[in-house]
Amino acid sequence: MNVTAIVGGTIVTPSGTVRADLLIRDGKVAAMGSSPAGAGGALPAAGCYVLPGGVDPHTHVMSAPALAAAAAARGGTTTALSFTSPRPGESDLDCLLRSRAELDARGTAIDIGLHAALYDPDHVSAADLDAVRRAGAAAIKVFLAYPELGILCSDTRLAELMAIARQLGLIVAVHCENARLIEASEEEAVAAGSSSGARIFADTRPPEAEYEAVTQVLASASRTGAVCYLVHLSTEGAVRQVRLARATGRPAVFAEACTHHLLFDDHSYERPDAGRFLVAPPLRPGRHVEALWAGLADATIDAVGSDHCQARTLTAGRLAAAGHSHAYGLAGIGARLPLLLSAAAARGLAITQVARLAAENPARAFGHYPRKGALLPGSDADVVIFDPAGETALPADGLGDGTGDSVYAGRVLRGRIRAVLQRGRLIVSESELIDGEPAGAFLAA
Repeated sequence: MNVTAIVGGTIVTPSGTVRADLLIRDGKVAAMGSSPAGAGGALPAAGCYVLPGGVDPHTHVMSAPALAAAAAARGGTTTALSFTSPRPGESDLDCLLRSRAELDARGTAIDIGLHAALYDPDHVSAADLDAVRRAGAAAIKVFLAYPELGILCSDTRLAELMAIARQLGLIVAVHCENARLIEASEEEAVAAGSSSGARIFADTRPPEAEYEAVTQVLASASRTGAVCYLVHLSTEGAVRQVRLARATGRPAVFAEACTHHLLFDDHSYERPDAGRFLVAPPLRPGRHVEALWAGLADATIDAVGSDHCQARTLTAGRLAAAGHSHAYGLAGIGARLPLLLSAAAARGLAITQVARLAAENPARAFGHYPRKGALLPGSDADVVIFDPAGETALPADGLGDGTGDSVYAGRVLRGRIRAVLQRGRLIVSESELIDGEPAGAFLAA
């Protein structure tokens, strides 16, 4: 169904809320005003908020993009930005080009853009990064952890890549965990004969590892002039460092939190099924959770992502050699927006702030605004009709993402998504995906 108007709702715009009809023409927002009486193709939204479609800035969906996209759509996310995942022996650039070709060929329920993950940072040239930019990626991603996977980026190389990225207009997204601190923690735990089960993975990635890495990244970004995007921040110290950087005006930095770090704490690792909750960085004690929410409230944190992992990663290196074989990474692309809407309402965050965190700011950060992330004349008519008086019970299947049992299963949330539109086309009604040709496309920055 091609929709021409959404009538009777409260539209959430970048400047506030307005009671008006949202008029749609040729898949774009045409205007806000009054829909002609009896006009065909109109959707009712009385008592509902009319929100921009969610923009998830941090996903890993390329092992099964169609399943992830379908789940995202059911949860009100109409744009996902996914990191690439190079195969053994595949260059970082070749992986990006292959991933783009796959998206162009397949089609998905929502639009998907790509960030280029650098698994071999020492052998990426300036020409490669220019090709990354021309292929439509807005960002590269480097890791200050995971020497056991062979993807660790040194401090020196980080600064070199940042300098090149600044010249090319690429954002540098950084996984901030200090590898040396993690390795020392692993050595201590293994030497002590730790028998803490799955929790050993979390215990050997302490908050200090994140705090130290964030400090290093901000210093390098300030020195090179690069724009950096700090992914999945999880600690009080990291939030404090970003707040301090903002106060001094250097560097240009975007900060992200992820749904699981906002909703779970490290008590999850005391459960019999603790392994289900393993993620890097790990879940933290409650004071860090509260610090993240404070960062959302005062806009220190710009965006909320899912860090959706379509496929989990197995531990390697010292832990695996010592018999600690665990899988880590959480799925949640579909649940992200409903969870955030519910939790934010319980904590008194305004609906306008939720729209900024879940849609507008991610789109701004990666060059998709105002086409995405806002309901303004000329924007894509990617729309969520959200009933704040409704209720949602999250299913065990992650809204059909194909990853298995969801850690969010059974949560009962405030509010209900009634409908989702992609460029003016109704793709979800009452949580069910509408059959038809995929409405999504590859989204170049």
